[in-house]
Amino acid sequence: MRWHGVYRRFVLAPHYRFARERLVPHFFDALTAYALELARLGIPKAKEAVFALRELRTLPLPSFTGEVEDVFFSIQLQLSEHWGEEVAGAVRRGLSRNDLDLTVFRAYLKDQVLGLLGDFLRLRHALLRLAEAHFGVPLVLATHHQPAQPSTLDHYLLGVEALLERDYRRLVQALSTLDRSPLGASALAGSPYPVDRVRLAHLLGFQGPVEHTLDAVAAGDYALELAFALAGLGTSLSRLLTDLLAWAARGAFVVGESLAQGSSFMPQKRNPVVLEHARIRAGSLVGGAGVLAYLNHNTPFTDLNDHSTGVLEPLASLLAEAEAALALTRVALEESRFEPGLLLEALSPEVLASEAVDFLVRRGVPLPEAYRRVRGALPGVRPELLGVEREELVAWMGLEAFFARREVLGGVGPRARGEALKRAKKRLREDRKALAALRARVRLARRRLLTEDPEGLGEEGPKPKDQEG
Repeated sequence: MRWHGVYRRFVLAPHYRFARERLVPHFFDALTAYALELARLGIPKAKEAVFALRELRTLPLPSFTGEVEDVFFSIQLQLSEHWGEEVAGAVRRGLSRNDLDLTVFRAYLKDQVLGLLGDFLRLRHALLRLAEAHFGVPLVLATHHQPAQPSTLDHYLLGVEALLERDYRRLVQALSTLDRSPLGASALAGSPYPVDRVRLAHLLGFQGPVEHTLDAVAAGDYALELAFALAGLGTSLSRLLTDLLAWAARGAFVVGESLAQGSSFMPQKRNPVVLEHARIRAGSLVGGAGVLAYLNHNTPFTDLNDHSTGVLEPLASLLAEAEAALALTRVALEESRFEPGLLLEALSPEVLASEAVDFLVRRGVPLPEAYRRVRGALPGVRPELLGVEREELVAWMGLEAFFARREVLGGVGPRARGEALKRAKKRLREDRKALAALRARVRLARRRLLTEDPEGLGEEGPKPKDQEG
């Protein structure tokens, strides 16, 4: 078949290149698992197909020539040429590109997400190390862009880590939706052969199958859920990066030399560009969710390229942007330093005015009256206008006393911060164990695919036609 040049250029060739570069191992995994299941059912030549696929996967797949339209048919052509049409045809019994492609796409994306979760854990670890290293370092935080209350750097960092930990949970949840196999759904109605779809899923290291066969090939929500989880991550990272840039602007956060760039015109400048580049990547994650939504919007509930092949490359790009955003943010934190004095430069009596109100209330002054008195004593919260002793007010409004009064759960009190750090470390350890278990499940399944012997075939399997004696 001679494909039109425009169709070859914009559809067939780029899709083939993407699949050849990234998806080929997953195609062989899925085809091998399906051949193993057909061999279990006694389908002729399925056993031979298992060994043929195992050998063929060790050889490079041809580049795109236009002879076949995609990687699946390229594999089929190689099987047919070297092992015969019966072997090539055996593995296609009841198999559609619909369930095969979507199984491959999910397997590829799952691998990428598992890698990204590792990057995510490294960033969370970096935040907790910084919080521990800067335990008790005071700073002034703002509300509505105005200096509001004292806090500590570790309290701030633990708050950011708590936000990112929820983003991590959302990404794990998206992975749980993704971690289901469509294989055996065939075109949409299910395979005409009694394949065990649960076994197929487990052979490929999936948590289980997508239960409904139409849902297995028609659903695009796995891609949407992943894109929106990444958008949430991008939003959270951009907020942290915006704070770091604001601190960098006044010298309170000094970006490491290896991550800063000079000016082409102003020799005195060292620009904290790593934070800008990280925020660009984070912004790309937010925008990517709209692309995925549009690819699913107004499409019928059936197998379509819009929400199958069409979402794969945008999702792959988003995952690459997420990897970059996480890594750039992490190294910016690890290779830079905070300047404690400049973090606290906004401290003033006005920042602690709410403490003066509380001081009066505890002495029996009604709260509305205390509030009016303190406002009238500004600027400077002058004790003579409050009718209190300066020494008592100064002691009450000191940073140490401010922190000591806030030992509530999650508060800025020293004990509360220490307990929060312990809990965050525990959650991180548990997440590492869970991720290791997920990765182990996938590795074990792949080892089985390459070693499981279809009953009665023997260890060597059939020889390619060009090697037969």
